[in-house]
Amino acid sequence: MSINARVRVSEGLAALEEEPTRLAGTLDRICTGWAHGSGAAALTVPPLLPVADLATLDVYRNFPQLALVSSALDVATAGTEQIEQEAASGGFAPGSLRSAGLALPSSACYGVYLHFRGRQVAGGGELVTLLGQCFRNEDHFDGLRRLKAFRMREVVALGTPDQVTAHLGHSAHFLETLAGEIGLPWERRAASDPFYDQSGERATFQQIVPVKHEYVYKGMAIASVNTHHTFFGERCSISLPNGAPASTSCVGFGIERWLHALADHFDGDWGQAQEAVEKAEKSLS
Repeated sequence: MSINARVRVSEGLAALEEEPTRLAGTLDRICTGWAHGSGAAALTVPPLLPVADLATLDVYRNFPQLALVSSALDVATAGTEQIEQEAASGGFAPGSLRSAGLALPSSACYGVYLHFRGRQVAGGGELVTLLGQCFRNEDHFDGLRRLKAFRMREVVALGTPDQVTAHLGHSAHFLETLAGEIGLPWERRAASDPFYDQSGERATFQQIVPVKHEYVYKGMAIASVNTHHTFFGERCSISLPNGAPASTSCVGFGIERWLHALADHFDGDWGQAQEAVEKAEKSLS
């Protein structure tokens, strides 16, 4: 059975029928249950974030080519007739749009750091989890492997270096246990973190001390554990009780990429994939 039998993807946008939708829900339930069991608090952040705020995180310096922004129609200037004509042709001209001050975030955790901006984390650190809708203007799209819009379950730690490092170890153990219970083969690889500039001192530092590890299925990363040291703590003025900038780390699960990996591994049999994941859920509970 084809992986695409229950999936429709057009221009990087995916629609899932009942079986993959159910499987996605089960996967997220497992990850959320683990997060809550680890002490993570649920968090919801806005689906749109101010461009100015993301600029403070070097988003438009490091990878502007991925950025997608949101604008409003300038009806007063363009007029309703022109707007209607442009809509019928499939896109609005720049002159019909107002300045784009909001962005569709490319990573779920940006909203977390902006949420904690200017705050002091508790002595025991902070641990939160969220399901974010992410958007990336990739140079090409490829089924569920590479999408313009996709979901990311993240668990983010903010605290001392020891606290955020412990979160990474705990996360890695969970990921490896989950894949083992499902029977999904993958490998762990060191990678560069997109939160960092890929030139100069930061890139050199990453070559010496990797800040990101990906879990890769047939060349496709479906999960990652990441440390950012004090990058976001400094940029967002998130502090520890002693006044030092907080360190951060996160684990991310790409929901649609997990679906692709599972469907591929089980030869397109969504029912068999669902059964394997439910069995893993019982073992982990």
